[in-house]
Amino acid sequence: MTSQTYSCQRCHLPLTIDASLTNLSRAQSHLLTSQRMGYGSSKSTQPMGSEPFIPEDRRRLMDTVNNTGDKSSVMKWSGQDGGAESFVILPQFEEQDNEDGDDDALSEDDSENKMLSKRIKTLSAIFNLLNSKGELDYPVCKDCAQFLLASMQSQYDKTSKERDVYIQFLQKLQNKQPPMVSKSEESLNEITRLKKQEDELLKELQDLENEKDDIDKEILAMEKELEDITLQEQEFLKEENAKAIEITEFIKERDTITAEYEFNLLQLEKLRKTNVYNDTFHISHDGPFGTINGLRLGSLETIRVPWQEINAALGNVVLLLATVVTKLNIKLQGYRLKPMGSTSRIEKYERDITNASKPKVTILEAFSSGEYQIERLFNHSKLDNCMVALLDILSQVAEKLREFDSSIDIPYKMNKDKIGNLSVRLSSKTADEEWTNACKFLLTK
Repeated sequence: MTSQTYSCQRCHLPLTIDASLTNLSRAQSHLLTSQRMGYGSSKSTQPMGSEPFIPEDRRRLMDTVNNTGDKSSVMKWSGQDGGAESFVILPQFEEQDNEDGDDDALSEDDSENKMLSKRIKTLSAIFNLLNSKGELDYPVCKDCAQFLLASMQSQYDKTSKERDVYIQFLQKLQNKQPPMVSKSEESLNEITRLKKQEDELLKELQDLENEKDDIDKEILAMEKELEDITLQEQEFLKEENAKAIEITEFIKERDTITAEYEFNLLQLEKLRKTNVYNDTFHISHDGPFGTINGLRLGSLETIRVPWQEINAALGNVVLLLATVVTKLNIKLQGYRLKPMGSTSRIEKYERDITNASKPKVTILEAFSSGEYQIERLFNHSKLDNCMVALLDILSQVAEKLREFDSSIDIPYKMNKDKIGNLSVRLSSKTADEEWTNACKFLLTK
């Protein structure tokens, strides 16, 4: 067997080459693969196995020799003189004999390899020769060969039937009677008429072709115009897209600015509604007490408030008034606020009779550390005077606010040491309750 693997060219399955092909003799191989012989050639018009063509001059020479009976030129198979002429070695076989002679000098392995190579070469030559003589690719397996034979047989039968039909038709034409002379003249006239009609149609066709050429030229011109319009449209679309992008960017920028503007408006509105004084000085009430930043201002018999808390509340009141006076740029008449936390003071300026050039300054303390009973012993204590001064300062601030906005109204009427008809002096008879309510009116509505 050969070491080369062959596969069917139709189903692509591996093939086993028959021994009759792998064990071909040199003569058989030459007979199958020779391109010089005309047998089976696709270009030969002779049937397979027919006698090869012999030129006429050589045929006459051969006949002359046979007729003369001279045997001297015929090859002899016996005798010493005829030994050299017993056979003729052709050049192509002489080369093969030389190769065989070389094979004797090779080793056994080399001889097998060379023989195997020759077999493969012979098989390849056979398959290539078969491929060149037909539309099929070789080698093929047995099943595919049977299928191809069946297909060829079917095609052959079909072709035979067509051939029979053509033969029958040809016989009908041959058996048909020749046309009459009159019919021939009519046919000639018809041919003349058709020829004339053909010329007219050809002329019309020529006119139509000329018209078609003109139309083609117009179409080319219109296509060129359309191409120009398309280019202009593309340029226009590019410009439009650029403008659209620019407008989009502008809209985005506008929306961003609008959003920032609206946000700033909201922040501004929030800031307008935000009262720093309400956040810094949170004024409210806790039951009967007015409070500032959670510090109660006042005290009752039933609810005693430490003086530290009261002093801190008074310090916040002084700080609030000082802040408002500074913010509104109010010039107080006869007073100067000194916010100092729980020990805040108010400077009261009065005319000094002894020294008219320099006012008399009285320090009013906005805090106290004594008990209630001791405070009541002094009708003009510093705390009472400070409370009266706070009420007077608050009246001046209210008057200034009315100058800014006449619609502003003070919830409680203030007159000297009273607010809402309640005295802010701690030394009065109903000191605890009245003073506490007066302090509440001082802070809240």
